[in-house]
Amino acid sequence: MGIFRKYHKPRIVTQSEWTPFWLRILLLLLVMLVTGWYGYQMGGGGLQNRLSVFSPSERERLDELEAEREELRRQLTMAQQSAEMDQEAIRAIKEQVKRFQDERLKMEEELAFLRGIVSAGPDKKGLRIQKFKLTPALEADDFNYQFTVSQVVNSGIVAKGKIHISLQGLQDGKAVTLGLERLTKDKKSSQKMRFRYFQNLEGKLKIPEGFRPAKFIIEIKPESKKFAPVTEAFDWKPVT
Repeated sequence: MGIFRKYHKPRIVTQSEWTPFWLRILLLLLVMLVTGWYGYQMGGGGLQNRLSVFSPSERERLDELEAEREELRRQLTMAQQSAEMDQEAIRAIKEQVKRFQDERLKMEEELAFLRGIVSAGPDKKGLRIQKFKLTPALEADDFNYQFTVSQVVNSGIVAKGKIHISLQGLQDGKAVTLGLERLTKDKKSSQKMRFRYFQNLEGKLKIPEGFRPAKFIIEIKPESKKFAPVTEAFDWKPVT
């Protein structure tokens, strides 16, 4: 019998099997440090090295240019702030001028109104309705009204009485007249009148659903027989 020898398959030993773990960690840290140092040289550190090649006079000139740039930036900021302040001042002046113009117009209207009272001749004695205005309110179908009742100054009598307000219009296609008690929350049928020269009146109306107003009627019923009753109708034209 022959002698047979038993052969084993050779085992391949890798580097990871014989390299200690701590040595692998050390090599990794070393690679990271080298990479970081290289990046610094190419970035901030490299910039410092490049600046070091300038002569002292060149570096002084660079400092002067940097100072000039900062000064220009400061002046630009101040100019922008000054321009904003100028625009704000111009806007405030325009608003003030408009307010003065509005006040002057209002004073002129009041003066013309008073002149109309004083200059009324003998044939214009009695009560008058002036300055009627109708505007929409904030809520739907609500409207604000205002007007002035006046008399001539030379009468010297205190005018007393009641003022009735009503609306003429269509309700479901039919012509109807609604009194003040149907148009206000307090259900009052009239407003009191008492003045020597003039009286300003104002209020709010609530238009019922389905009603289409056409005329705003003002009726003045004085207590004294020295004043004749006055009735005036104004078209329903709210001013927005």
